[in-house]
Amino acid sequence: MLDLFRELLLSWVILILVVYGLKGRLLKVSILMLIIVGMISLWLRAELVYTVDYGINGLLLTSDWVDISKGLLVIVCVSLLLMYSYKSQEKEGGDSWIMLVLIVLLGSLLLVSSVNWVSIYLALELQTLTLFILVAIRKNSAYSTEAGLKYFVLGAVSSGLFLFGCGLLYGVSGEMSIQGINSVLIGDVGKILITVSLLFKLSAVPFHMWAPDVYEGAPTITVALLAVMPKIGVFSVLVQAGLVSNVVLFCGVLSIIYGAIGALNQTKMKRLLAYSGIGHMGFIIFGVAIGSFESIQASLMYIIIYVIMSICGFSVLLFLKLTRALIIEVGSLSRENPVMALTLGLTFLSTAGIPPLAGFLGKWLILLSGVSSGYYLTCMVIVMASVIAGVYYVRVVQIIYFPNYFLLTWQKVINRLEVINLRKSILLGVAFFIILFIMVSPNWVLQVTHDATISLYL
Repeated sequence: MLDLFRELLLSWVILILVVYGLKGRLLKVSILMLIIVGMISLWLRAELVYTVDYGINGLLLTSDWVDISKGLLVIVCVSLLLMYSYKSQEKEGGDSWIMLVLIVLLGSLLLVSSVNWVSIYLALELQTLTLFILVAIRKNSAYSTEAGLKYFVLGAVSSGLFLFGCGLLYGVSGEMSIQGINSVLIGDVGKILITVSLLFKLSAVPFHMWAPDVYEGAPTITVALLAVMPKIGVFSVLVQAGLVSNVVLFCGVLSIIYGAIGALNQTKMKRLLAYSGIGHMGFIIFGVAIGSFESIQASLMYIIIYVIMSICGFSVLLFLKLTRALIIEVGSLSRENPVMALTLGLTFLSTAGIPPLAGFLGKWLILLSGVSSGYYLTCMVIVMASVIAGVYYVRVVQIIYFPNYFLLTWQKVINRLEVINLRKSILLGVAFFIILFIMVSPNWVLQVTHDATISLYL
């Protein structure tokens, strides 16, 4: 019960902030509260040394894996709040947006520690229902309303499949805990339905159809949340649940291929990032499908690097304030702000997997685990897909440094870049530093992911 204290504390924080938000703005108070929750979590981690995992009332589990996932979620939430600006994003919900993000964090924290399909479903729906609101939070935008409606309808179908799968598993095994079901069943229709539902949340092919439209219609800062935080929770469940590996492997490889090809003809930045996210989820899912110790560690390493790259990339895009979210709008950046242009350019090159940047390390570890497990042909296909994906990442870098200024004249007149404030500068600097130098000294990340993966086998 002691380890559940941080979730209970966050729940009380949310309730207090709801009352406080009636009189004051929540941004600084929310960041402070999250830092306090994180420090308490570190203190609890120092006080409680886990030799084996233990459960809380058969619904929640505590382990190194869970703690690393929770720490990553808190870092993402703090980063999103640091990106947020009242001045430029008042129309995107104001205090309501901050409160909803904290609720998503609470749902995600409960999700990564859940070991019972009932608790997984409840935590997943707490997270998903809040995301429905965040996507459609722009009341006067037809694009936002359309995106929210599409996400809601397809999300409801996904939740229905999840519940139907849980019902089938309980009918066959009489169990609702993950460990109990895995000890009775290896493969079942119920597990396939649950796998499909979780892959939908990860926007894996062929359950990706919602991602480009939702990314395009949602506010940019909501897209940053949608691209990272739900993926961490679902990834953690996917690893711990031991679902149907053949389905996961097939969807992972398809996601890598489709994510590479689908983004080639995109002209809008957020749609390009949607296809990019599909490809990255394919790499992560491929590592989970292999199922070896090294591949799961590589997947955890990959998602950590993906989170850092996403924070850095979205921080720059929010700073740019793109009027129509077109890729060509980043063209004037190299002349107006060379440092920011270098940051965005190297972030995209890292995302493409160009050495010696951080993205290369993640892809190399995934491919290494695949080759070690005998997936030679699959790894060759993945390498070719990565080369194709590199084309559109390099194209963005080319537009940054060699733009068509005739097309951007109107943008320079209408939209002027502002001076970035201190908290955003610190966030961007730390993320960019990790992208540049994680290849120089990756031992600390490898040690953390190694310890987390070991806890899955205890």
